[in-house]
Amino acid sequence: MDRFSRHAGSWYAGTKASLESQIHELFLNKWGVGKDPLEFKNERTLEEDIIGIASPHAGYAYSGPIASHGYALLYDQFEKIDSAIVLGPNHSGFGAPISIYPEGAWNNPLGSISIDQELVAFAKSYSFDRLRNKIGFETSAHLNEHSIDIQLPFLQYLYKDTFEILPICLGDQSYNTTVAELSQFLSELLKAFSERKIIIIASSDLSHEHNYDLVVKNDQTMLSYLEKGDLNGAEQYRKHVSMTMCGFGPVFTLIRTAATFGKPIVKVLKYANSSDIHPGGGYTVGYASIAVSAN
Repeated sequence: MDRFSRHAGSWYAGTKASLESQIHELFLNKWGVGKDPLEFKNERTLEEDIIGIASPHAGYAYSGPIASHGYALLYDQFEKIDSAIVLGPNHSGFGAPISIYPEGAWNNPLGSISIDQELVAFAKSYSFDRLRNKIGFETSAHLNEHSIDIQLPFLQYLYKDTFEILPICLGDQSYNTTVAELSQFLSELLKAFSERKIIIIASSDLSHEHNYDLVVKNDQTMLSYLEKGDLNGAEQYRKHVSMTMCGFGPVFTLIRTAATFGKPIVKVLKYANSSDIHPGGGYTVGYASIAVSAN
């Protein structure tokens, strides 16, 4: 089943030309990375040492400049990618607790991206142990969900139509089961397809509050735990303060996946919040762009 974006024209621009122009400007924005990576493609390091990035998923006018930092680094390191595994939280509650989009393509103004059938087949053959009854290969969790959709135009802008995707939507983000089991699955998948350039994108905003100072305090504390690679501390802090970080499961899963390859190296590339980017609003949402590798 093909999926057509329901966020084009609202969360991001609705035509090919306007969306390309919007992303270009997000890279150049004062909160952005400061340059369009496509204009400096001959200066890339091509180090290929990151396993993935964590990226925010609000409308581009708000979180897009922060997201640009992660995608600029990705483009600097990878001349090409074969597939992107995109993990996002389920805001609607529809679909399986852990929903893997099974077939077809995702479409938006920048074109069509095919679902990676080799990765789907690997997932279907995987035991998943304690998650076995929570996994679903279905579409309903994804149709209205923005957390994965919002990541794709950045990838298309940089890599055109040269990659495929494996979208995984998490209604269940439990630390001791979903994060533990899903990270092991992703580790084994990356090892099984080690000849391919596969990256993981974890989609998450940070705190959502009516108190700016509380957002900054909670976000900076969480980011400090993440940069130390202390997921147990991060999870305990999240629960202790009831932190409204909507995609903690994807972010923790990415870092725990990196830990299966060595000591995780977590670097916050850029942090800001919606009130920084557009002053005057009472409701504030935190955004961070994070790079994750292993040593």
